[in-house]
Amino acid sequence: MHQYKLSLKFFLILLVLSNVCWSQNLILKGIVKGANNEKLAYVNIGIKNKNIGTISDENGHFSIRIHEENQSDSLSFSFLGYKQRTIKVSDVVEKSIREFVLDQKLVSLDEVTIISKKTKEKKLGTTSYVSFVVGDVRADNNQNNNIQEFAKKLKIKKPSRLLDVSIALSNVNIDAAKFRINFYNIKDNLPFEKIGASNIIIEKQIINGWNTFDLKKFDLKFENPVFIAIEYLPLEYNEQAPFNYNGQLLGKAVGRSSSVGNWNVTKGAKISMYVTVRQ
Repeated sequence: MHQYKLSLKFFLILLVLSNVCWSQNLILKGIVKGANNEKLAYVNIGIKNKNIGTISDENGHFSIRIHEENQSDSLSFSFLGYKQRTIKVSDVVEKSIREFVLDQKLVSLDEVTIISKKTKEKKLGTTSYVSFVVGDVRADNNQNNNIQEFAKKLKIKKPSRLLDVSIALSNVNIDAAKFRINFYNIKDNLPFEKIGASNIIIEKQIINGWNTFDLKKFDLKFENPVFIAIEYLPLEYNEQAPFNYNGQLLGKAVGRSSSVGNWNVTKGAKISMYVTVRQ
C-alpha cells in the first residue's frame, strides 16, 4: 500500500514537472550546417503559417522561443541553394537535436539575353514617399531575433538588367544594418518561391530618406514579372525599433515580419521602393 502511494506520488511529480516545462516558453538552440560541414549564416528558421521565426547568426547558431501551443508543430529551415528541411518540434526536444544539416539543391536558371543596342534605364516601382506614411520595423518579433521583409512586384515585360534597388527609410536609430535581397516567382499575386543562384547579403550605412543598394556586380537579369524583396537581418535581439520604412498613399503594401512566415497585404498605402533597370 505504501509502495503504491509512493509510485503514485512520483508519477504526479513527473506530471507536474512536465507541465511546468511546457507552461513556459521553450527555447530551442542549435547550429545549421551544410552537407560539407560548412556553417550556414542567415538561414530562415521558423514555424510556417504561425509567424514564429528567427535567423541563424554569422556562425550558423540560432535560438528560437517556442510557445506551448506550438509543441506539435514543425520547425522549417529555408536557405537559397539548399533543400528545405522540416522537423517536428517534439522530435527536436525528445532527441536533443542540436545540429541541423541542409542538403544542397541544384539550381538551374534560364539565361536572359539583352540584345538591343540602344538600351535605356527605367525605374520600376514607387519612386516617391510622404513623411506621414510609415511602417514599423522591429527586431524582436514574437520575442525572437526575427526578420522584416518588404516586397515589391516588378512588372517586367522584356529582358531587363537590374542595376539597383532603393527604399525610403525614416527615424533611423542605427548606423548600419545587414540586408538580404531576395527574388520570388509569383503565385496568387504574392511572392511564392525564392529564385536565384546565391544569397545576396549587403551591409551598409543607412540614412533618413532614400537608401540605394547597388546590384550591378550580381548581373541580375529577368524578362518576366517577379517580386523583389529587401529583408532586414537584425544582428541581435533588440527591442528598440531600428528604423521605419516610408510609403505612399493608395495601392497596397506586401511584407512579412517572420522567417518562413505569411505574407501580409496592407491596402490603402504602398511601400516606397523601386528598382532601376536597363532595358
